[in-house]
Amino acid sequence: MRKPFSLRSILLRLFSCFCLLLLLFPSACRQDQGKLSYAKEMEKAAALHSKAAKLIREEKAARGIALSADDKLGIGLLGEEFTATMTTLAGLPEKRTSQLPDFAAVCVHYFHEAGLKKGDPVGANFSGSYPGFNLAVLCAAEVMGLDLRYTTSVGSSAYGANIPQYTFPEMAKTLYDAGLISWLPGLVTLGGGGDMGRNMIGYVLEDENDIALIEEMIERLKAEDLAPATIENYAQDIALHEALYGEIKLFVNAGGNGLGLGASEDSYMLKAGNGLLKPRELTITARSGLTERYLAKGIPAVHLLGVEELCEKNGIPFDPDEMPAPGSCGVYFRKEEP
Repeated sequence: MRKPFSLRSILLRLFSCFCLLLLLFPSACRQDQGKLSYAKEMEKAAALHSKAAKLIREEKAARGIALSADDKLGIGLLGEEFTATMTTLAGLPEKRTSQLPDFAAVCVHYFHEAGLKKGDPVGANFSGSYPGFNLAVLCAAEVMGLDLRYTTSVGSSAYGANIPQYTFPEMAKTLYDAGLISWLPGLVTLGGGGDMGRNMIGYVLEDENDIALIEEMIERLKAEDLAPATIENYAQDIALHEALYGEIKLFVNAGGNGLGLGASEDSYMLKAGNGLLKPRELTITARSGLTERYLAKGIPAVHLLGVEELCEKNGIPFDPDEMPAPGSCGVYFRKEEP
């Protein structure tokens, strides 16, 4: 006759089963335990970024714009090296990496670190140079329910949103019309030299075909209610942007345009680093950029530039040959104390 199980034997069997489960699913268990409390929000933002990039990729195809041959992951946000609206040179690996959807998770992380909550007002300055970073900010703000007020320029450095037939403001409108994001840009400028596109290659080389493309682009933007503002000088440009942002709890600068970084060689932002920047005492001059102006006012800022360093800080692979698995990069996990 079989003896009845004792309480001790039952507990031992349960413990054995638990250990077996840990052996079968060790990675998943440890990762769930080590993830940040808002990791699900980060994953949702990254998924929205992927969905937005897919929609932009489809719109490019509809407009007859081929994906860049250099876009090895096929994300679809990468431009070309030289175009009529290209303003400055840039590195391909940096631009290719900046498309990764995990940068939306990085933005959610920085926004939480800054203490933002649903409904908080945030101002953001975009250029066309890093459309992936721009989307990261938009998707993070959308998922967190923030009150985003953003401005964007059209011009772009190499490999950014520098295709004159489909600019970043138009990409944003594509997403807005599809209901993926809640806001259109509050202000559009041409970017580049003087924020009026003076150093766009088409103008610099005085190429008639390129100039015609730029003029067609401007007329199309006007027809889509995205008309670039006329900028008279740096002070007026700063004032226009600050008026659009209003009272905010965080400022975001994506890319390296002069308006965000400052228009002088000794600008603080040229040596300030990137990521989440805390307010500090700064001497503000007539040539100071938006980022340092807000830091000096006691408002934190997120500065998205220096792709390789941002990757190192946040556990994201630089220029990977394969798309990282969703939610697998280091940014989603709590960092161990040294």
